[in-house]
Amino acid sequence: MSARAALDSYPFVTVHPIRYGDLDPNNHVNNAVIATYLEIGRTEFFSREGIRLTSEGRGISLVHIEIHYHREILYPGFVQIATGIVKVGGASITFDQAVFVEGQRHVSASTTTAQVDLAAKRSTPWNDVQRARLATLMMR
Repeated sequence: MSARAALDSYPFVTVHPIRYGDLDPNNHVNNAVIATYLEIGRTEFFSREGIRLTSEGRGISLVHIEIHYHREILYPGFVQIATGIVKVGGASITFDQAVFVEGQRHVSASTTTAQVDLAAKRSTPWNDVQRARLATLMMR
């Protein structure tokens, strides 16, 4: 996980409003909402790249998440959710993700998703076409 990568080093950034309902009793964004922001980043990354999350009986599942909280995120405002692929495994993808507010890093995360066979409920390897496509999307 890159704790210091600049916002402009990520290949994909999406912006979302901080909602009042995202807050916890301490009046900052709840940790569970941070995981949702990261999911939004991955999902919109796939969408922008035209990668369908479910096809031919396959889907994508989150298998690992590691989150480091550097600063609290306060309401109101907007978050910038940064996402980049750092590793393509046999059936998995590992992302470097971060949440920024006004260009300042508040959260660093490493998330891994795996392609799964929906009927068997098991991971299933990328085919050659998928692997070649994912290789073009690696964070540099």
